[in-house]
Amino acid sequence: MGAKTKYDKNTFPLLGEQFARNGLSDVQIAKSLGVSHQSYYDYQKKYIEFFDAIKRGKSPVNVKVENALYKRATGYSYEEKHTEYELDKTGQPKPSKIKIIKKEVAPDVGAIAFWLKNRMAEDWRDKQEIEATIKTELSEKELDKRIKELEAKKENKP
Repeated sequence: MGAKTKYDKNTFPLLGEQFARNGLSDVQIAKSLGVSHQSYYDYQKKYIEFFDAIKRGKSPVNVKVENALYKRATGYSYEEKHTEYELDKTGQPKPSKIKIIKKEVAPDVGAIAFWLKNRMAEDWRDKQEIEATIKTELSEKELDKRIKELEAKKENKP
């Protein structure tokens, strides 16, 4: 008889989904559940409800990160609020003026490169594959021409 599993069908899917939604990695989720990394993956294979829960938890986080990467790649603007204070009659600071400053964040070259290499790999990956055909044999006509060229060079040498 094998070792008793730590998997709890009532708590693991709920906890796993929550941990994934909080942005924990697979290793961190396994540790939080008190199981080995290997057991964590075994449970996902064996218990479809656990696998689905992890997948559900990761989905919104993945979308959030993808949107943040998109914003960094394309640039964005935001407003920053600055409050100036004055002292009132009692010497306590009170807001006197609020300035709204619009700031621009330029597109980030690293984010652009990452996006293009992953989303448009055919055109943007670092490794380009080039097909080439190498001719290894000369036809008789080409061979005769090459011999004549070499003989002509030899005759022209002093």
